[in-house]
Amino acid sequence: MSKANADKELEKAFDEFSKAIEKYCRVRLGEAIEATDDCVQETFLVFYKRLLNGEHFENARAFLYKTANNMVLKAREEYFKNAKHTEELSVAESIATSADNAEDTVCDDIDYDRVKEILISKLSNNEKELYQMKYAQGKSLKEIGELLNIPPSAVANRTSRLRAKVKKLVEPVLTEFKKGGS
Repeated sequence: MSKANADKELEKAFDEFSKAIEKYCRVRLGEAIEATDDCVQETFLVFYKRLLNGEHFENARAFLYKTANNMVLKAREEYFKNAKHTEELSVAESIATSADNAEDTVCDDIDYDRVKEILISKLSNNEKELYQMKYAQGKSLKEIGELLNIPPSAVANRTSRLRAKVKKLVEPVLTEFKKGGS
């Protein structure tokens, strides 16, 4: 399938099913609800890649739901894998109390707004623009695609790369900030 045809098929499927897929993911994720956007994006990204590889879908809706279910399962697994490292409330309170008393573990002096500014400053102009539209303004992939004159799948790819970049930058920026740099 040509890229132009794949773009049309993706746009059609996105218009028809994105809201339903988002609702499906939100409901199925339960406690891991913050992964909803990622699940929806990844679902349509898989669909688009399959279209580009020449696959034809008799029932795109069924494929999207099956893929969304797989994304939900992965997100829930990741969420609960990380949740296993939590402590009981009484243990957490004692850890917090001892941390408050330890001079070298105080994190209250972190200005998270400043850290956010530093992180954003490390992005390219295009990444900053995408960040503003997606996270500050809360625009959908379709809305961003229309503004940038690109398909929603391209927006999904760019957003995915942006999230990955920010995740890689967080620890070094926090470490630098704690040392007094900026």
